[in-house]
Amino acid sequence: MKRNKEEQRKRLLVQAEQVVDEYLEWEEMHSRPDLTQIEDITLKLRRELGKEIGQMAVEEQEDREPVPGPRCPQCGEEMRYKGEKGVEVESRVGGLKVERGYYTCPRWKESIFLPGCAAEVTGHALE
Repeated sequence: MKRNKEEQRKRLLVQAEQVVDEYLEWEEMHSRPDLTQIEDITLKLRRELGKEIGQMAVEEQEDREPVPGPRCPQCGEEMRYKGEKGVEVESRVGGLKVERGYYTCPRWKESIFLPGCAAEVTGHALE
């Protein structure tokens, strides 16, 4: 279900507050950090917030709704919708859970995720 802007803002602000709190706690424990320590905490916190934004962007895609009647690449027959199935994708912002419509061909036992097939999803195409 697509969230409105205010709901999205609240979700991101909660994560941003957690990142700020984590930084402030880190800062209290590191009175004279070296550059490597500063880089490490910066990259860690950026990764955490970035992962939340990435996950939300994936969840908010309207194109995730089931697409009726995809054809089996083997026989051309209409495939059957089997619900949504989650796939773990390792992205540049970290691991994301992508849920897509899952279809199978009873004849050829072929299966695909729509929109885009599983191979495209793992190849970063989330069209």
